[in-house]
Amino acid sequence: MKRTVKLSFYIIIFIIFGLIGMWMPLLGDDLHWGTYFGSNYFPQGIFLKYDGRYLGDLLVITMTKFKPIAFLGYGTFMTAIVYLIQKIREQIKAPKSLGLMSSTLAAILIFLTPNVIFKQILGWHAGFANYVPSLVFPLFMLYLVLKNYDNKNIHYYRTSTYLIFFAAIFAQFFAEHLTILNVFNTILVWLFLRKHFGDQFKKVLNFILAGNLIGAFLMFINGAYLKILFGRDSYRSLKGSSNSDTMFNYLRIQFSAKHLMIVGIGILIFSIVVLIYSLKVKNVKQRIANLALLLSSFVVVAPFLVVSPFGSRCMFATYIFFVTIFAINIDILIDNYEKYLLPLLVLVTLGLGLHTDAIAHNYGKTFDMQIQYSMYQNKVSRDTQYFLQYKDTKHIWLTAPIQNDANFAELYVANRNRNMVPINYYDWTDAVRKLKGKNFSTHDAYMKAFDQQILKKVKLIQAKENK
Repeated sequence: MKRTVKLSFYIIIFIIFGLIGMWMPLLGDDLHWGTYFGSNYFPQGIFLKYDGRYLGDLLVITMTKFKPIAFLGYGTFMTAIVYLIQKIREQIKAPKSLGLMSSTLAAILIFLTPNVIFKQILGWHAGFANYVPSLVFPLFMLYLVLKNYDNKNIHYYRTSTYLIFFAAIFAQFFAEHLTILNVFNTILVWLFLRKHFGDQFKKVLNFILAGNLIGAFLMFINGAYLKILFGRDSYRSLKGSSNSDTMFNYLRIQFSAKHLMIVGIGILIFSIVVLIYSLKVKNVKQRIANLALLLSSFVVVAPFLVVSPFGSRCMFATYIFFVTIFAINIDILIDNYEKYLLPLLVLVTLGLGLHTDAIAHNYGKTFDMQIQYSMYQNKVSRDTQYFLQYKDTKHIWLTAPIQNDANFAELYVANRNRNMVPINYYDWTDAVRKLKGKNFSTHDAYMKAFDQQILKKVKLIQAKENK
């Protein structure tokens, strides 16, 4: 019964995250990954000088071309993170009840990810493809360490060892700062915890270290990093740039001093509390998990002190490590009350998940309508091109207003010399409602009727403005 309930929970989580990936619109460079640039990326050897995120790039190409892949990608990697957080907790101390508290807490906090981070992770396929899958291995590594700590009787089959070895290599091809973190963590474990492992896991650990180093080498021999090193890359640098700068400059420009102070003090208090609590806690595995996650939270963003560009997506790893610390420790503290609190937290998780799905679905419908309307207008002779606005941009990474989006225009606007006029979300959705229930012989007939409604809206707006 317990197994069925847990499996059902993870299947539901998988579906919820999968739908976010399938419904979220293509934004920014998503549009290029999904069209000509993505199609030529590997065949024409562009990848040799673009970056070393070979698997992340492959993932974003397939996700932007095929919606079912986006569904599978979002569902698989987000569920893996939630699942690993629960497994780490169970290695620290076996739960007294069902064992889903850490999962639900983690899922809730992921759905509540600050919008500034959310829009560049779950609201942007290219951000997701690099910054989410790369988090799986650090969590998996921590799980292995806790599982094998002072447990020298665990046997690893040759197949399992080889699979872990290849996972250690492949994990390095998503995001550079996570690649560095993996090497850092593995060396740290090898130096300070090796004596606590059995001979079998020591061999596995050696394979992990070798895999991480091989993967890091294969990533950083990419021609792009030589250009960055010698300052010949127009987008990335080791000293920062006036357009897209390093972490501190980015934070200073994007957020107010008051906001930064509040968040900074909050992070400082959280870190001190975790540090003091971890040093006092009797469970050694809990101490290792807390300190490892806390250290990783800061190490993972350390490269951005000198590397640019830095964006809010780069904070996602730190956020997830903080979430993991919080979820695991709260779970352990309220272990006796799990059977009372878990049903409530599951309902909250499902409610937030469905709400996020609804948001993604709305964005997706808008995106589809934007394309259809732009393609229709390409066949109409006039001086103005109308663009349908999103309801809001809180959860999506829109680099420019839709009427000024060069990526969108390049693919879907035939005449870019027209006047580019945005249409308010509530105006164009009202036009859609007025056509609801009416029969049209063809899709073009529907779009013509929709266009006429938009023109009426424009005349009304202009009349109001001229009064």
